[in-house]
Amino acid sequence: MSKRSFVIFCLSFFTVSFGVAAMAALIPSISAYFNMGQDYTLRLTWLYMLPYGVFALFWAPLTRVVKVKKIFLVTTVGFCLSALFFSLSQSIRQAFIFRFFMGCFGCSFVPLILITIGKTVSAGQKPKFIGILFSLAYSSTFISVFLSGFLHWKLIYLIPVGLSSLVFVLALFFLEDFDFRGEKFKISYVQTVKDREALLFFIVIMLGSFIYHSLQQRLGVYLNKTYLMQQVLISAIFTVATISAICFQFLGGIFSSRFGNIKITRLGFFLMAAFTLSLLFIQSYKLVFFVILLWSSGWALTHVGLSAHLTSFPDRILRDASSLNSALRFSFGGLGAFIGGVLVSLVGFKVLFGIVGISALALGCCLNKVVIKR
Repeated sequence: MSKRSFVIFCLSFFTVSFGVAAMAALIPSISAYFNMGQDYTLRLTWLYMLPYGVFALFWAPLTRVVKVKKIFLVTTVGFCLSALFFSLSQSIRQAFIFRFFMGCFGCSFVPLILITIGKTVSAGQKPKFIGILFSLAYSSTFISVFLSGFLHWKLIYLIPVGLSSLVFVLALFFLEDFDFRGEKFKISYVQTVKDREALLFFIVIMLGSFIYHSLQQRLGVYLNKTYLMQQVLISAIFTVATISAICFQFLGGIFSSRFGNIKITRLGFFLMAAFTLSLLFIQSYKLVFFVILLWSSGWALTHVGLSAHLTSFPDRILRDASSLNSALRFSFGGLGAFIGGVLVSLVGFKVLFGIVGISALALGCCLNKVVIKR
């Protein structure tokens, strides 16, 4: 992979990540703009994540018959137009529709890039490449979350429109023609999950994403309702979290190369558990600024550790595993966001904190038994 192609991939990661984390912080503002309840507006989170998860399943099989560059260009245009119309929405229903399409097209970038890294980068360098990519993605979320405290939400989502236009132009002229064709078009996900190692790995992906998003997508609402925080303060807390995530995404790639992907992932789950269980006892919102570092750094380490582990899969399952990774992360993340909301409405935030904390702790403890070291 040339440096120019990697830079374009990095910029695409930056673009598709812009505004994803900001949505959790912006829910109170968007609710006020459309004069809708926050619980109703929260549909914007899982209406992005669920189609993201479903449509991610199509991109990896498509690379068997179409060059990566062609797929990349088409989905970049689709994401650009979806983001444009979402930012111009005049009603919450229009916003739901175009947020849905943002998920349909935005899901292509991660599997396409992971496949390319898996097939073109040496084993020792893969974690570093993954760490750089995801640290840039979190840099993007940091900027969007920071700006969410000052800019109108519509302006926040116009920024990816400009970025994706730039990505399209750069990819059109400078992206390599990564050609992984040579096979008949086929979808072999059933065959992939018959591999015991892949199956256990995906169980961890599903559970981890489910518990993370069940809490993450409601943090803005929790801070607003519990501490009566305004948008600027909510965005400030999310900004602190994303700064931590940026650092640990980058460092996680380095640490994974040195200490192993599984050790880094286990540490991440333990940090997430520590944050969630601490919310059961925190009384002052000021402490949230400190403990949020545990949550963001923990998720960053699990993210980069598991992604780096994925790129070391055998070539016979790498392609489909890359799409399944995105599909399961976002499908179960969206499901977690939905179930988390139902749980909070029935029994409150404290029960959610307890369930998420204990689940993350159990995942960390069991990780060595279910994920095979490489």
